[in-house]
Amino acid sequence: MAEAIERAIETGELKPGDRLPPHRDISWRLGIDTSTVTKAYREASRRHLIHGEVGRGTYVLGRSRAAEMFASRADDPAILDLSVNAPVAAPSDAFAAAIEQAIRTSGTDWQGYAPHKLVHRLRLAGVRWLETRGILARPEEVVPVAGGQAALAAILNVLDIKRLGIEEQTYSGIVALAKGRAMKAFDLRMDTDGVVPKALSDASVDAAILTPTLHNPTGRIWPEARRQDLLAAAAGSGTLIIEDDAYGPLADIQPMASLHSDASILFVSTLSKTVAPGLRTCFIWGRGQMIETLSSAVYATSWSMAPLMMEVAIQWIESGGMPEQIASQRLEIEARHRLAATYFPGLRGTPPSPHVFIPTRVPARTFEMAGVRVASSSSFSRRPEAHPGIRISLSAALSRVALDVALSRCAEIVHTQAGEQ
Repeated sequence: MAEAIERAIETGELKPGDRLPPHRDISWRLGIDTSTVTKAYREASRRHLIHGEVGRGTYVLGRSRAAEMFASRADDPAILDLSVNAPVAAPSDAFAAAIEQAIRTSGTDWQGYAPHKLVHRLRLAGVRWLETRGILARPEEVVPVAGGQAALAAILNVLDIKRLGIEEQTYSGIVALAKGRAMKAFDLRMDTDGVVPKALSDASVDAAILTPTLHNPTGRIWPEARRQDLLAAAAGSGTLIIEDDAYGPLADIQPMASLHSDASILFVSTLSKTVAPGLRTCFIWGRGQMIETLSSAVYATSWSMAPLMMEVAIQWIESGGMPEQIASQRLEIEARHRLAATYFPGLRGTPPSPHVFIPTRVPARTFEMAGVRVASSSSFSRRPEAHPGIRISLSAALSRVALDVALSRCAEIVHTQAGEQ
């Protein structure tokens, strides 16, 4: 039923705003149990195809967030798109200049496969990048991959993870990765300090994906004591920690992978959230047989990178301008976070983050009707009803002026709804 709804939306048979029949009507027409219809509607809602409102019914949203996870629709002038996380926009010519500089580099066939020398240079650049995160790595311990999502997919597939722990609120890409594989995913209970160590121990999983720094979607930073407790729990249970450090460079916080521990850790660090989304460059760091297995497999798959992007990433890191760019990102995020806190006072005292999660039961389409596209809690949890809310990407706005307009609209909707309860 959920797939039929999705097909009907794609063909135009169902249009955004169309109201679907009540559960009982569908049950009667198809001759199936009402509970089956309820499960189908719940699945379609999880795919962000439909949304139900108490007392009003169930309506078509019209586009699957899973299918458009990384799609940008910023070309719609009527919509301020704050649904997709991206670095604060850099000068428009910076990326083009880096590509031109890379193309002028001689000795590389841009149409061919990456030569061993280029791969080795990228590993060395990865060593330099990881050093900024407090990790002293050797080149053979670094595996370059085409983006953070590809890195996580590579780890899960190559290492044949059967039981995976994921945060009960987590990045939408991880929710997608945990679905449809020959493995079982377990939600790890969280509190305001992050994943609860006992939840990790009790889950008895092979691996757990954790985002302790500027967690997505909450924007929280887990305290060092909690990180140490999680490492101890992982060491005791034999659980592999996969630390997703996508936003780590934007906070002056030591990653879990840099702390002394007996736990097995794979560290995933991407340039997409701090430099440019189009620079599909990510480094996996680890030790021992795991990293050797990953290294052998990556270059026989689509996870490897195009030579031109490899050269761009190398020159960007070797130029020495990366710390200055990240420092600039931090300052802008701090300013935008302060702006957000004027509209949502609950953010005061929280760490500056490129994204914020606002608890609310107002559906995401209500904000879009007001001209602001946000990400719904259904994108970040397999049980969105447990954590209703929206994630707003502060860094996605082209300017603070545009962000101010968007936040004003969002705050008015949230506060109006809260006042009516």
